[in-house]
Amino acid sequence: MFIVVFSLFFIFPAFSEVKIENGIGESFFKNFGQRTGIEGSFSVENLIGQKKSIDVEEVIQKAQDLKLWEEPYWRTLVHYKPTFFGHYKSLVDDPEFFCAKNGKTNPRAELMATVRAFFEEKIEIPEETKEETNSESQKESDGSEKNTKIKKHAIERFPGRYRWICEKLGLKNSDFPYDGDAAYQALLTKLNPGDIYLVFPAGYLKRPASVFGHTFLLVETKGRPRLTANSINYGAVTNMTGGPLFAILGLVGGFHGYYGFEAYYEKIKQYSDMDMRDMWEYRLNLTDDEKDRMLRHVFDLAGIYSRYYFTGENCSYNLLFLIEAARPSTKVTELIGGVVEPVETVKLVYESGLTDKVEYRPSIYSKIENEKTLLTKKEQKFAKKLCLGKTTVEDFPFEDISPEKQAALWELCADYLNVLLHSNKISSDEYRPRYLSVLSARRKLGKLNPPEFSVPTHPEEAHGSKKIAFAGGYDKKGGFIGTNFRLTAHEQLERSAGYSENSELAFAMVDLRYNFSKNEFYLQKADLLSIISLPASDLFFFNGASQLLTGLEKNLDKDGSENFAWRLKTLYGFSIRPVSKLQLYALAGIDCYFSPSYSYGTELFAGGETGFIAGIDIFRTKIYADFMLNVFDTEYLRSKFGIESCLSVSKNAALKGGYSFLRNYKKNWHEWNISFNLFF
Repeated sequence: MFIVVFSLFFIFPAFSEVKIENGIGESFFKNFGQRTGIEGSFSVENLIGQKKSIDVEEVIQKAQDLKLWEEPYWRTLVHYKPTFFGHYKSLVDDPEFFCAKNGKTNPRAELMATVRAFFEEKIEIPEETKEETNSESQKESDGSEKNTKIKKHAIERFPGRYRWICEKLGLKNSDFPYDGDAAYQALLTKLNPGDIYLVFPAGYLKRPASVFGHTFLLVETKGRPRLTANSINYGAVTNMTGGPLFAILGLVGGFHGYYGFEAYYEKIKQYSDMDMRDMWEYRLNLTDDEKDRMLRHVFDLAGIYSRYYFTGENCSYNLLFLIEAARPSTKVTELIGGVVEPVETVKLVYESGLTDKVEYRPSIYSKIENEKTLLTKKEQKFAKKLCLGKTTVEDFPFEDISPEKQAALWELCADYLNVLLHSNKISSDEYRPRYLSVLSARRKLGKLNPPEFSVPTHPEEAHGSKKIAFAGGYDKKGGFIGTNFRLTAHEQLERSAGYSENSELAFAMVDLRYNFSKNEFYLQKADLLSIISLPASDLFFFNGASQLLTGLEKNLDKDGSENFAWRLKTLYGFSIRPVSKLQLYALAGIDCYFSPSYSYGTELFAGGETGFIAGIDIFRTKIYADFMLNVFDTEYLRSKFGIESCLSVSKNAALKGGYSFLRNYKKNWHEWNISFNLFF
């Protein structure tokens, strides 16, 4: 069990990037007020109450007659989902989200309690009491703040529910004793929402498991630049950054997730500039009415937590509730489940007809890679020396090159200086004069047409993350046919749309076979996960390459038999790309097999793997050699030479084949296989 947990902790940097928006829940409105410059202006504490004009019991009876709790939109607003036993249960865990004590599991009780709460009088609290209460800094035993804040009126707390109930029951603001909706309307006026986007930052090259990517929403303000817009993110609040406990808590919902606002330029700095991740902006074709429903539901969830699960109820899945609240006919939260990948939610939104425009925002890494293609090695070396302070603009030795190439060189310098600053390789004092001198040199060239930029395949073109394959071939037992299955997400040679090129992150891979000669069904392996990250290093970047594989696999014993053992393989190294479409790599590390039948409980190998990957997106080939020496029996060298290929015949279908020559305990044999793979 320890080995499984130890292996899992490598997985969750993928999901932990959706983490750590400290204080999102506690200061939701405050943060938004600071973002928009209207902090406090949407408080309705001093609004004058109105007289109750209708009988609440009549309203309750009408809601009962209409059975509003059975309406699908009510289930969307309260995040109700059916349980295994056919009942409904909300995915929200914060008791503050419910007006009824049993509201989490009783949609009818929650609806009736919500209606009653809307008709309650506003409790006016003296200013000195409010100030005293809100200034308290009591702490719980875990260090978090106690909830000593004054509870807002239900209409203020749930503007999404309020609008829907009014529509269904034919009510208007004047029918209630208190106009709490004025708070939301004041905020909406200040926000003045324009276009809304679903944003997908692609996988992080330097973090092996982050090929999953991330998603959040972007709300533009009319008449203002997009960079100043507000992003709506759902993230886990935690001070932990990794380790086995972090992985376990993430699997079992040990963190609280909150919705929150953050400036878009901060997101760009985080993802595009610091993490060097491309970003894709999908404009949602929402009407003004649908935008209103979405934003109301955002504020329904202000300061409200749900348990955060790395693989299921994560950043991407919970954002779908906001989209479904805007356009309930899409039912997007019903169309996805299990392990929820950000790229899968992007595909779902796109295929549901919710987008009408896609824009690509290249990362600073992609910009540099593109600028490099226009320059010679000598010109690239000068650019790096200038950024490191080893030469100056005045020493520019390439006066004879074209203005376009000069512009590319200065732009490369400007981008690389930002990389050095964000990675703390140069100080601000070193950065400023170098950056200004580069901008001055570029400005002298005047306006020039930007270089062509090759846009990668769009993420919505990604293959399905689940896979089933039908295979045949020859292994140590003889000829076989079989099938293999992958729960999620992507293998190394498959089309890279939506994922990092030549990377792999695959969960729950099962390989079942049938042997002809022995008339025998058998399990070849059941791997928990496989991670391969091969970001290429070059003159400007050193990117460590890595591999992690863990799961149950057959292992050859000295007597020639094969027995199951738990495998943990972890390698580290580097990779380079000498020419386009060719990538070389070299990795070294350990490969362990754990079983009670082994001496010391394990067979421990040390060694490495080297090889290359070549081809284009629809056809890739990998040739490799693997050498491992048994640490406890140094006369035992295990080696493997192989070739693997993948031909993508369509978006969700591929032909794969492979051949390998193996030497194990001085026994030699050949293996080959071919398979037809379907993705869904």
